[in-house]
Amino acid sequence: MAKYASDHKDSNQSHMKRFKGPKKGKPFWDRKKSKNTLKEKRARLVIKNLPFKATESNIREHFGQHGEVVGVDILKRPDGKLVGCAFVQFSLVQFAKKAQHHTHNHPFLGRNITVDFAQAKDKYVKETTYKKLEVKTEPDEDVKMEASDTIEIKDEELSDPVSSSEENDSDASEEDESEQILETPSRLKPFESHDVNEGKTIFIKNVPFHATNEDLKECMLQFGHLYYALICVDKPTEHSKGTAFVKFTNKEDADKALAAGTELTLLGNILDCHPAIDRNELRQKQNQQNKQKSTPHDSRHLYLVKEGVILAGSKAAEGVSAADMAKRLQIEQYKTQMLRNLNTFVSRERLVVHNLPATWDDKKLKALFQKHAGNEAVVREARIMRDMRNVNAQGVGQSKQFGFVAFTRHEHALAALRSLNNNPNIFSVTHRPIICFSIESKSALKAKLKRQEKSRLKNPKSTDFDPTAVEKDQPGSYANGDEDVQTYAGITAKHGVIQKMRSRYNLSQQAKLHYETIKNEKKIKKLSKKSLSERKKDFTKQPRQKVNKKNQKDNFSELVNNYTKTISNALKAPNKAKWFDRE
Repeated sequence: MAKYASDHKDSNQSHMKRFKGPKKGKPFWDRKKSKNTLKEKRARLVIKNLPFKATESNIREHFGQHGEVVGVDILKRPDGKLVGCAFVQFSLVQFAKKAQHHTHNHPFLGRNITVDFAQAKDKYVKETTYKKLEVKTEPDEDVKMEASDTIEIKDEELSDPVSSSEENDSDASEEDESEQILETPSRLKPFESHDVNEGKTIFIKNVPFHATNEDLKECMLQFGHLYYALICVDKPTEHSKGTAFVKFTNKEDADKALAAGTELTLLGNILDCHPAIDRNELRQKQNQQNKQKSTPHDSRHLYLVKEGVILAGSKAAEGVSAADMAKRLQIEQYKTQMLRNLNTFVSRERLVVHNLPATWDDKKLKALFQKHAGNEAVVREARIMRDMRNVNAQGVGQSKQFGFVAFTRHEHALAALRSLNNNPNIFSVTHRPIICFSIESKSALKAKLKRQEKSRLKNPKSTDFDPTAVEKDQPGSYANGDEDVQTYAGITAKHGVIQKMRSRYNLSQQAKLHYETIKNEKKIKKLSKKSLSERKKDFTKQPRQKVNKKNQKDNFSELVNNYTKTISNALKAPNKAKWFDRE
């Protein structure tokens, strides 16, 4: 009895443990809630192959014919594009079954959709892995598999494909066979067409987005028979890319299509035809274009501005005098100021040399740069700038202590700069050469090239000599009857002579000068004494003014006369006696 009581007590305790409540960290299990969620999951449909035009309202309206739709969830990618799949939640399972029966493999917005009941994610993943593992292998001549021989894969094999030591030898052999099948699946290489080399295929641009393959085929049949006419489609969106490939049976027909030009139209769009290119050639072209884009395009060669700059605190600045450093800073400021003008650029072959000794001439400068640039270098120009206002007895101007050196190639100019710039062994330790690339003006360079070309045309020893150019520049060749021109006609234009009167300042000065000349002329006229004959000519008799005689019938004059009479009579009459004088 004691044993039975103890057993009964243990059973009661174990039964009470079940209803103690939720454990710490775990929520309380609600049966009603779990039943409702299970019902909701059973009444949930998944729609595949959904058109990209579909919206939530369209789907709700289409599936709402078969029952109450609670919610619609359209799947999208992270970039916002549609996947072509959606979930529809019904209120009851019966409505979901009815909708699945009536809509599966039926058209919706021009496309057949596949409708099925939604599954849990882990279950769906498990099924897809099973399908992937069911690899069909073709029987070889040596090994013939019967229809009954199938490979069974268990759940344990999915989680751990390596066989354990506890299994039998037969199971191990089966697993080895399955592993061999999985490791060496029959993978066929994708077919690559090389019909581009035949010249029968053309690539078409500007194809209308709403055009179909049949529309394109009908359009291209006017040139000849076709193998195919395919419009390129984007895989994720299944929309047209606006391009197409067309292959003709004969090369002559493809040439006709390429020669059509703007006459070839499809649904209002002018088709742009090009010969098709092999994929490898296209990749090479794209790589070349990408390389060109990646390399910065510097037409002004601004990267050469920093060449030869000595920074304070660097090894190159050791032993540089304060005067040289100040001059270098001044040159850098000048360069930045000059390069603000977009018409300027940095020359790749011409150098500027500062800190030249006053006694140096062009020959010494050329020899120095020829030595340091290399034997193959060709110096086109070596010129020291001189002040021609300050000339010595030999007619040579005083040196400005800077000059220009030009080479035929950039490599030689760069080598000379790197060898001579800031070199303490050239002039002196405190007075080192300062060399940098020259900043040129495009307009000045064009004018210089024009002058050189003109001089070559006029030079009889030059290969470009043109006698007609010499005749044009002869005096009087451009005159158009200067002798017959009157003085009032103004200045006669002459070829090669520029009248400097186009600025506002000069025009205003001309106006002031003309006003002063007129004023002076008036004064001279006033002050000059005229002869009697000149005065008589200037004198003009003015006619006398006619005096109007009074009209007898003038009423106003009569009234005035009458008034004066009355006043005079009143004055002449004797005064009447006053009241106190009367008797």
